[in-house]
Amino acid sequence: MDVYPVGCELVWRRAFPGIAEHAHSAREFVAFLLADMPVLDDAVLVTGEFVANALRHTASARPDGRFIVEVRRRPDSATIALTDQGGPKEPTIPNVDDMSECGRGLYMVRALASELTWSGSHAGRTFTATLKDGSR
Repeated sequence: MDVYPVGCELVWRRAFPGIAEHAHSAREFVAFLLADMPVLDDAVLVTGEFVANALRHTASARPDGRFIVEVRRRPDSATIALTDQGGPKEPTIPNVDDMSECGRGLYMVRALASELTWSGSHAGRTFTATLKDGSR
């Protein structure tokens, strides 16, 4: 897509069941929408990390749980957001070293994205990463 109305972006949103089998579907959803963009690979990685965190740390993985993926596309960037059903722990980006066995997900997203934010509470959080062409 080369033509965007001035000041506009394209936006898609889809809910997925909170089970591991749908992580692939979420990544495919993002890949389809951003297939011709330079940030495609990073967007798919970010989506995978967001989904993994939702399924590992939040109520989205409970029976009948779900998560929502939103994609915002602009001519020179894309934003991936995931809304989960919340969890008891406040998200953090820990300091990791070569011996750390976990905790690299949001650390990696922060390295890939030009901006990483989250908001919400134990009842539900939205994680948002903006990827710009040449953001690294």
